[in-house]
Amino acid sequence: MSDIVKELLDEDAFDPKKLFNEEEYSTLIIKRDGFNKKENNAADLLEGLLDKEITRAESEEIFLKLKGSNSVDMMVDAIKKAKRLEEKIILTAACWESCLDFSNHFLFFVELACNDILLLSLEGLTVVENCEGTIDESTLSKALEIAQSSNSSNRELMIDLITNIKSRIV
Repeated sequence: MSDIVKELLDEDAFDPKKLFNEEEYSTLIIKRDGFNKKENNAADLLEGLLDKEITRAESEEIFLKLKGSNSVDMMVDAIKKAKRLEEKIILTAACWESCLDFSNHFLFFVELACNDILLLSLEGLTVVENCEGTIDESTLSKALEIAQSSNSSNRELMIDLITNIKSRIV
């Protein structure tokens, strides 16, 4: 009998309770109905970023592959579905680190930038700052309204966010 089979059959080697321990394992599941092979690979990459043992070099490789797969919508969806703050922060950072353009999700990242949690706010702001596509006037007006009415405790970040949005208004 192979070692893998022995481990699977060994009742002491497998503790199902650990699988649902959010401190030990990521609980983010990306819905893959109708995904093609490329989309499945991108979903695997996103889930891989949440591995607590991942090295910086492995992260860099994932960012390059995510850029190649142009998985913008999937990344935003994963952030929305992430229940743990740590996962939201990691996935939001992956957005700007993958060098993809999230201009089509500008308002979403403006809202993240307005968060009271410093790291999430910082990562959201960094994505906003890296949006290079054209953003229509009404979206910019709405973004400015959101930023100016924010009660975030991260005042310096809010000033940077408002300045960035104003600089985009023609």
